[in-house]
Amino acid sequence: MLVLEGGEDLELAPDAVPPDLPEAGAVLSGALLGELRLAADRKRAARRIFGILDRRLVPPARLRRRLAEDGLDPVAVEAVLEQMAQRGLYSDRHYADAWCRETLRAKAVGRFYLESNLRKKGIAAGAAKAAASDALDRETEAEAAHRAAAARWRRITGPTDRRAEGKVVRFLQSRGFGGGLAARAMRATRPTEPGADPEEER
Repeated sequence: MLVLEGGEDLELAPDAVPPDLPEAGAVLSGALLGELRLAADRKRAARRIFGILDRRLVPPARLRRRLAEDGLDPVAVEAVLEQMAQRGLYSDRHYADAWCRETLRAKAVGRFYLESNLRKKGIAAGAAKAAASDALDRETEAEAAHRAAAARWRRITGPTDRRAEGKVVRFLQSRGFGGGLAARAMRATRPTEPGADPEEER
């Protein structure tokens, strides 16, 4: 903690203290004072970031907005986020991977759903695509599509005609499954009508 004349307090991380810091009572140059204030801003930004992330997962883009609204220096905020990414603590990709895992535990969705929602949250395109692909390989995505289709069929009353088939396919597409996969999952899980000819059903 540095206390400047005039009552200004600057709290710094130990590794942010300049090696050439003058002794107490000395006059600081304008450049050194600016460096110290930026280091103090980084310390405040880091404390605020960890406080937010301790409560819930937040995309880096939203963190930047919230900290800007709190009046923290954007340069300091960016420096902290970059350092966290370099140390493997937090980044677009870290958030994207965690969000995909949580989403897939809650419901059956496809890669398009994961990728598009991550993009809406401000995640970079490359990180969003990579996280969605890693979270759902083709086999796992097909299994998820079958689960979602079966659940949708159970909610449909009336005949399992083309209109009902269309509803199931549209539902699957709204969950981020591609058209071809949606159609295959719909057909594979389509209930057999009582008395229907099995050959005809296939």
